[in-house]
Amino acid sequence: MPDTTNDASNAWARTLESATEMAEQLRADGWEVVTVRAGHVAPEDPEHGDTDRFGFVYLAQGEVADDFRAAIADGEFDGYEAFSRRDGSDLFVLTRMTDADRRTAVLLVGSVNLAHAGDLAAAARERGEMYSHVVLLDGTHLGAFRHDDPDAFLPEDV
Repeated sequence: MPDTTNDASNAWARTLESATEMAEQLRADGWEVVTVRAGHVAPEDPEHGDTDRFGFVYLAQGEVADDFRAAIADGEFDGYEAFSRRDGSDLFVLTRMTDADRRTAVLLVGSVNLAHAGDLAAAARERGEMYSHVVLLDGTHLGAFRHDDPDAFLPEDV
């Protein structure tokens, strides 16, 4: 997936297509794959809300909750790769989390408005880490992944 695109009308569709292709290839290679297609992704800084949680917060559809919980229950997701397309302040992201021992992958797919990501970017770079959280509409926190390279998720100019 290329780093940027000037075709905003197709960026989301191309991101979804990339996620579908990635999931199909992983399954063909014998991996179990759970895809979280977020209805919304919020860039949350540590000062937001009642917790010090920070990172990208993916608002997941309820029907993925059980599969997601099962995938991460006993997992050691120690590999990740972030892919993105950018159009202005919109960042279309696809993150592949992998547990190689169990041959399980979680794909996080969403769109982030970078106009609201400045405080997150500063905190993540200062701490040298970034998180991806998956939550339901009612606020139920399904799980989180830690990333040790915030720059893999956040463009330099944010």
